[in-house]
Amino acid sequence: MESNREEAQKCLRIAQTAYSKGDTDKAQRFLKKSNKLYPLKQAEELLERILNSSSKSSNHSSTRQKKPSGGSQSMPDFSNLHGSSAESTPKYTAEQKGLVDKVNKVKDFYDILGVTKEANDNELKKAYRKMALQLHPDKNSAPGATDAFKAVGKAYAVLSDTEQRRRYDLYGPEEVQVNRRRRRNSSDNEDMEFDPNEFFNMFFGGGYPNENVRVFRQGNTYYYDRRAQHRHQNHETHQGNPVVWIQLLPILLIFIMSLFGNLFVSDPVYSLHRKGEYAYQKHTVNLNVRYFVRKDFEKQYKQGGISLQRLEETIEADYVENLRSGCYQERINKENMRRKGLYFGSQDIVNRAEKMTTPSCEKLEKLFNRPG
Repeated sequence: MESNREEAQKCLRIAQTAYSKGDTDKAQRFLKKSNKLYPLKQAEELLERILNSSSKSSNHSSTRQKKPSGGSQSMPDFSNLHGSSAESTPKYTAEQKGLVDKVNKVKDFYDILGVTKEANDNELKKAYRKMALQLHPDKNSAPGATDAFKAVGKAYAVLSDTEQRRRYDLYGPEEVQVNRRRRRNSSDNEDMEFDPNEFFNMFFGGGYPNENVRVFRQGNTYYYDRRAQHRHQNHETHQGNPVVWIQLLPILLIFIMSLFGNLFVSDPVYSLHRKGEYAYQKHTVNLNVRYFVRKDFEKQYKQGGISLQRLEETIEADYVENLRSGCYQERINKENMRRKGLYFGSQDIVNRAEKMTTPSCEKLEKLFNRPG
């Protein structure tokens, strides 16, 4: 989709800026994010260059660590792998540590979320949203934060499901765990554990409404991209941080240049959809793709001419690219729905996911499987 392509291009620009400053980790992170959103050739090439460079550097480093033959080999020193020494100050506040300890100490799901047993769905959502953002490993590096984050996700997953909440109120957490294991064992497809980060994704992003937070994981490291949050959170994140503004400068410059550039760019020759002046329907010769043009189209492009042939090749490529993007998004939405059903043990949601159609994928398949 076009919105995915724009987001991917933004990620690519951030990666290019980071790479030019020597921050290859950040560049690699945003390039992978760009590829997930929308495949761009520039992003793939730059990522390949960084990975190759990293591989060569790693090989060179390991060669230098080897001692000459004849001497005893010593073990490499990993003492400073995760920082200097115990003298370094912790990267978390006392408040964060206190919250982690509090959550890990209690066992009752209502106490974990800080709500009463009469809490409704909205109160549960608000409590989970607040706690999950405060305890997410990318925001809170206090010892035990990961366990606390898991506990909050588990508590909300149970209490937000009517049937599981009823069981929990009657029998406690042990009965809930037994029933979840039974459901997982009832089907091979359900015999899988979902980490709390996947649930976090489903709650804040992944196509579900009312939030614009998307979290993704690379290895054991979590990253999140908050496109819209409350004003006080943006204030805390960005106020007084010049690095953020420096990173945004290239994007602002490109936006201004494109704004002025659009003043001198002529209107497109065709449209894949009927709109405004593009009211005259035509079809490409090769793939029979429908497109719309203005009334003066045939003055510029003669029937059977080379220029028309090249234009139709562009139209077909554009059409296929749109179908691929649509198909990718449809499959993501279907898989998210299926995983949600498996997570909550709801066969009804799983069935709804299986019935979801993927029209773009079907059109793409017909296009490439057509005779001739």
